[in-house]
Amino acid sequence: MYNNNKVFTIPPSCATLALMKVRKEATVAVIIGLVLGLIVVGGVVRARQALQQMQKENSEASSVGQSGPTPLGAPSGLFLTIETPDNSVSKDAALTVSGKTLAGTYVAITGEKGEYLIVPNSLGSFSQDVTLAGGANTITITVYQADGTHVAKTLNAVYTTAGL
Repeated sequence: MYNNNKVFTIPPSCATLALMKVRKEATVAVIIGLVLGLIVVGGVVRARQALQQMQKENSEASSVGQSGPTPLGAPSGLFLTIETPDNSVSKDAALTVSGKTLAGTYVAITGEKGEYLIVPNSLGSFSQDVTLAGGANTITITVYQADGTHVAKTLNAVYTTAGL
């Protein structure tokens, strides 16, 4: 005779275990993505606050009369010329990004491993060493004027430790 009161449990199959592992890995990937997203947003907010602070200081300096007149022959429209070659391959962990723009502007450079906020010299030239991550790197250079207008360009660079 059969006893109907017994409960039989079926051990989990290999497919069920694999599905649980995939769900766990997907959850970890989502958490890592959220953390990286928060880090990027924090960097953007920090750069924006630094830019606003620099604009505030510049406007205070110009209201006191410390700002000089625009030199003769200086371009009136905002521009950005990058002197660093695009799509370069480097065996060095840093790339020097240089270019020209209007004097009295702010240059924000964002790369895979850092953000830089610099002011060009009186001729509008700027230069900054940017730390590269291993592999492909996208570097964005944005020039801002005090009134908020901006121009941006992107450079691509590859950092490799392989013999070139």
